[in-house]
Amino acid sequence: MDGTPAIHRDSARPPAPDPDPEPIAVADAYRRFLSEPGIENDFYAMKAFAQRVPSAARERLRLRDEAAAAEVDAGRLARAHDPDQRRRFSFATGTAIAAGLAAIDAIPAYLAAQAFGLDQWTTIGISAVLVAALAAAMWVVAGDQAGRRRWAVAAVLAAGLVAIGALRWWYLVVTTGDQTAAVIEAFGLTIFTALLVWFGVIVLGVTKARHVSAAERRARSLRRQAQRAAVAEAQAGTRADAAMRELMGRAQVYSSRALDDADSRGRFLDRVRREVERGIDSPVEDRHVTGDRLI
Repeated sequence: MDGTPAIHRDSARPPAPDPDPEPIAVADAYRRFLSEPGIENDFYAMKAFAQRVPSAARERLRLRDEAAAAEVDAGRLARAHDPDQRRRFSFATGTAIAAGLAAIDAIPAYLAAQAFGLDQWTTIGISAVLVAALAAAMWVVAGDQAGRRRWAVAAVLAAGLVAIGALRWWYLVVTTGDQTAAVIEAFGLTIFTALLVWFGVIVLGVTKARHVSAAERRARSLRRQAQRAAVAEAQAGTRADAAMRELMGRAQVYSSRALDDADSRGRFLDRVRREVERGIDSPVEDRHVTGDRLI
C-alpha cells in the first residue's frame, strides 16, 4: 500500500488475438485484385445490382399488400351495394351500352322533332334533347325505386312515349297523307323506342355502381403493378446472379495465379464475397407465402 493506484489484473492483459486472422497474403491479393483493369467498376456494379433485389422485393410486397387491401374494400362495397351479386357489368361498360341504345333511337327521335316544322339545326337539337331524355329515363327507371314512386316514374315514361308517338304520327300524316300508314309506322317506332328503354333498364340493372367499379379498378391496377414489380424483382435477381458469377469467376482465376495454396484461395474468395455483400440489405422475406416462392 504505497499509494500507487492498483491496476486491475484483467486490464493488464493484451487483447485476445483474432481466432482466425486473415493472412497478409490474402489481404494483399485482394488489394491487387481491385487494381486489375475493370475489376473495381465490376465490383461496384455488382453491389448496385445486389442492392436492387431487396429494394424491388420491398416494392413488390408493398404493392401486393395494397392490392390485397383494395380487393377487400372492393368486395365489401360490392356486397353492400349488391347483396345478391346480380350486377356483372362495370360502370363504364353498362353506361356505354345504355348510351348506345339511346343513340340508336336518334333517327326515330329526328322524325318526331320534324313535326315542329323548324329549321334543320333546331330539329337536330330537339332530337338530341329527346335522345338525352330517353337515356335519362333509362337511369331513372333502373334506379332503386319502390312502391308508388316506381309506378309514378313508369306513368311519366309511358306518357312521354305516347307524346313522342303522337309527334311521329303527325309528321308522317303531313308528309305521306295516309293516316293508316302513319298510325302503323308511328306505333311501330314507339314500340321500338320502348324496347330500347327496356333493354337499357335491364343493362343498367346489372351494372355496378360507380364507386364499386372505381374500387375494383383500383384493386386491379394495384394487382397489375404488383405483378410487374415481381417481374422486376426476378429480373434484378437474375442480373445480380449473373454479375456475381462473372465477378467470382474472375476472382477465382486471379486467385489461382496469385495464391499458391487452396486455403488462401478459399479465404480470398470469401473476402471478395463478403465485400460485395457488405452494406447490402438482407433479403426481404415473404410473410404471406411459405417457402421461397414469390407472387
